[in-house]
Amino acid sequence: MGQEDVMSTINPEKLIFLRKEAGLTAEALADAAHVGRATITRIENGKAGATRTETVKRLASTLKCQPADLFKPPEPDQARSLFNDRAPLDLSISTAAQNALELVAMRYNETRETILELAPLLFDLVARESLFERNERLTELSARRDAVAGMDRHFSHLGGRFLHDWQAEEVEVLEETSIRNRDLRASHVLESDSIEDAFVPLDYDEECDNPFVGHLKRRIQAVQRDGDEAPSIDVWPIWRSPTYDIGGQEALVVAQGDEELARAILTGAIPLARLPKSLRVPGAEEARLAWMRQQKAQHDEKLQELLGDLLIDVTG
Repeated sequence: MGQEDVMSTINPEKLIFLRKEAGLTAEALADAAHVGRATITRIENGKAGATRTETVKRLASTLKCQPADLFKPPEPDQARSLFNDRAPLDLSISTAAQNALELVAMRYNETRETILELAPLLFDLVARESLFERNERLTELSARRDAVAGMDRHFSHLGGRFLHDWQAEEVEVLEETSIRNRDLRASHVLESDSIEDAFVPLDYDEECDNPFVGHLKRRIQAVQRDGDEAPSIDVWPIWRSPTYDIGGQEALVVAQGDEELARAILTGAIPLARLPKSLRVPGAEEARLAWMRQQKAQHDEKLQELLGDLLIDVTG
């Protein structure tokens, strides 16, 4: 290899930045530039020696930059985007959910960021399970309905809805469509003009009894063990945050055994995310308890102002 065929070493950080800016994985860059994948890996890991001129030209062409750009370190703002691909989450969640995040992170010794980043995957998994379960039950029901209809030869004196409930079969189609449309709450079924009240339980509550909440309750029950305080879910409202209990044991530890404060943590009356850093260190236990009691008192006072006229005890 001649001296003219070799240049100095490509800056690893700059290659990573340019590759990400181009929206390419390391493998995709290697394929597009007709460069060995191992070569890309060695460069980005800082383990490559001098780079061949032809390799530099191919990478520069693919990344739409000048060859010389590959040898310069990233600019300060580029370096920040390279090593910090994280962004603030531009949404707000209930204080109870924020506390749940803290308590689950504490329980499993993981970071809040890790739990948040896994949340979409886990929600999708449970949602798929819920729809799969509904589909399996509907298939079973349909088979049994066919079996009933097949008994018509035993009832020559009876027929019609005795063996063929055409209205129920219409509801079956609604449920099938609801599952196909990933309608987790079954709203498509219950809001249909064609469904009669006779097909809906008298005590049905869409927020408490919809199929997704039902599936979650069964999943929770399946992992509950004797003596283990399993989480629970109460409601999944349409316009408000879901209500669930999780991290009861951890809340009791944070509250230093004070059950009233632990309950206030679970309900969101005490916002753990606002706990001052000075109260998070060892030795600050008493001051931390005082801060939590103050937060709960302020929360109860606000609730009393809002609901006091209804004669509801909101301090429990």
